[in-house]
Amino acid sequence: MIGGGLAGLALAALLAQRGHSVTVYDRDRAGGKLRRESVGGLTFDTGPSLFTFPDVWRAYLARLGERDPLDLRPIPGGLGMHHTPFGSVALPVPEGHALFHQWQRYLRAVAPLRPHVTALLTTPPDLGDPTFRRASWALLRVIGPHLTAASWLRDQNLAPALEHALATHALNAGLAPQEAPALYALIPGLLNAEVFAPALGMGTLLDALQDMNGRRGVAVREAAEIVRLRDTTVTLACGEATRHDVVVSAIDPVRLAALRNRSLGSPVARRTVSGLALYVALTRPLPLPATSIVAPDDFTTFREAMRAGALPPTTLALVHHAFPRLAVLLSTPATGRSLAPDHPWVQTQLHRLERMLDTPGLRSTGVDTVGLSPDHYAAGGHPGGAIYGLGLPPWRAGPFHPQPYRVARNMWQVGTGVHPGGGIPAILGGALMVDTLMAR
Repeated sequence: MIGGGLAGLALAALLAQRGHSVTVYDRDRAGGKLRRESVGGLTFDTGPSLFTFPDVWRAYLARLGERDPLDLRPIPGGLGMHHTPFGSVALPVPEGHALFHQWQRYLRAVAPLRPHVTALLTTPPDLGDPTFRRASWALLRVIGPHLTAASWLRDQNLAPALEHALATHALNAGLAPQEAPALYALIPGLLNAEVFAPALGMGTLLDALQDMNGRRGVAVREAAEIVRLRDTTVTLACGEATRHDVVVSAIDPVRLAALRNRSLGSPVARRTVSGLALYVALTRPLPLPATSIVAPDDFTTFREAMRAGALPPTTLALVHHAFPRLAVLLSTPATGRSLAPDHPWVQTQLHRLERMLDTPGLRSTGVDTVGLSPDHYAAGGHPGGAIYGLGLPPWRAGPFHPQPYRVARNMWQVGTGVHPGGGIPAILGGALMVDTLMAR
């Protein structure tokens, strides 16, 4: 297994469960984007901040025969308060709000797909499989002729604030709503208020996967950078070469191609977004909900900037607040550049957050701050730090695109680079799909 991120660890445990002897190689440390950072004497879990579609996690545990080691707790406020150029709206929209009836109409439009979400996330794309076929038809009936999230939302005749808030969730695929598949316009309705986090932090998911691998005899080799891959022989930076029967890549396909002395190309215009993550140890609580989302003023301008590799005038910002911890995530183009917290563009975006969130002290309430920027994510192997790898055209994205899980007779791929979209459901669902295909 090349890469010890969540996808690599999740699939490693499944393969070991079926009797394989598995070695995981990671150039740094296990966990990928999910790791622990110390800020102002506090520990922060980086990477995924929301645990959604928990039935995928339960399906993963069922295949391993494991009990759930995570104490999942609902996040107050669900998907959080969304701040748009047309006003602010919470998702889910609370009863009594002026947009509540429109939200209910949106939920009814999405409802036929809800029983099939887990199947879409965990079943390999095969129209010969009746489970996948039923789920696919349910999705097609909901999205109709619409290829993109923006197109589907326009057809719903929603108030501008609600439409804009829903459109921000297209970025769950790392793409602007004009490019993201229509499925991503449905995600808030499929989730409704079911958004969770482990009681002791997201790092407990990493702990659980490492424990499951350890009990199944998986060898996890950290600081073991692979520099060459020829057929199924891996060569490390130290010169050690080992032949394996099967190789699974849990790294970005562009990086895998480079290890095989091939090239896939990675123009900036094809990359999904990168980001700047700021983790702040607070000196006092802020008057903020658990989750706030500040949308770009204009998605067209945002999209053009990302495709050009330029910093947009306004960007998508996610703010997670649980005193004494504050995390601010800003979407950036995937250029692999370093962005420090004192960079003028960063300060401009933080000033905008203070204004939109009506929180003047946002930039001055921390005793310490750590920033992870596109160069950090690029060091992990993603082109330019593109968090979801290369973007695909809408007609090739989502569950319908022919996923290249198998790239050679004894070589497979797993992870968000080949399973469209991001987050824990895509990671675990992709691992389940590849395990199913390999078992066949």
